[in-house]
Amino acid sequence: MGVTLKEMMSPAVTENYPDELPKFEERYRGVHVLERDQNGLEKCVACFLCAAACPSNCIYIEAAENTETTRISGGERYA
Repeated sequence: MGVTLKEMMSPAVTENYPDELPKFEERYRGVHVLERDQNGLEKCVACFLCAAACPSNCIYIEAAENTETTRISGGERYA
């Protein structure tokens, strides 16, 4: 009950998310980005290291052939 009363009297903390980006700590590793080359094509080689390192097992990789002549961009794959 003491914790409830203490929190009720403290000022509210609000983030203006769309207008201001959140401030992450320097060593924060939670933002995942799929790297792309200068043509916008994925640079992933399906080595499965990111899936193995994910502590909550929420990364799933399905490897497929992607040759120089038939490279698939992210827009084509997820459309």
